[in-house]
Amino acid sequence: MLTTNGFVPKPQSSDANQAIYLCTKYPLEIKPPSLSPREFCRKMFGLDGLSEVDILTAEMQPNYRKQCIALFVRVLGVKRQTIFNWGKGIDFDDMPPIHQRFLGICYERYELMAQVKRLRRFSA
Repeated sequence: MLTTNGFVPKPQSSDANQAIYLCTKYPLEIKPPSLSPREFCRKMFGLDGLSEVDILTAEMQPNYRKQCIALFVRVLGVKRQTIFNWGKGIDFDDMPPIHQRFLGICYERYELMAQVKRLRRFSA
């Protein structure tokens, strides 16, 4: 049905379709940061500045996976069993993307707070 000004009204849609429409109408301009579980552990344990051989040596330590799991429990607030379900080894291949984005956001916040502390030392 055409109105006098040539505007065709959109058909009414369900809430689910409306939510999808809003997401496509207003896409995010900034892609949220995302870190893989392995990268996050490397950065939080201070391994990212080391050589690849030193990083692999540290990751092969018997309690490294256990430390990563404890870190994820604290940061993500999920149960240990949930983390065990994400896969074996230190890659955690089945970690949901939402948690990987949250790890990226947490690491950016951690870096920002470290920069603020450094600036406070210089200004004091």
